[in-house]
Amino acid sequence: MPRDRLERTVVLNEVRELDRQHRMREGMMKRINANPGLKNAYETLVKDLPEDQRKGSSPRLPAPRGGLSPRTQGQQPAD
Repeated sequence: MPRDRLERTVVLNEVRELDRQHRMREGMMKRINANPGLKNAYETLVKDLPEDQRKGSSPRLPAPRGGLSPRTQGQQPAD
């Protein structure tokens, strides 16, 4: 693959990633603003941040708990 095409591919992937992050952040803020309890909790978390950092801060989703353990077909749960 030519170098310029590789460079364009890298830039396009970065732009896609930034766009994905922006859409996720907007979706989370929309859900937070729609729920008064979540909105109050979010405002409590960011109340001590300077004003310019409040807009840039985004909520972090908690990591899933309990590891994933895929099952194979035919495997029965232990009794």
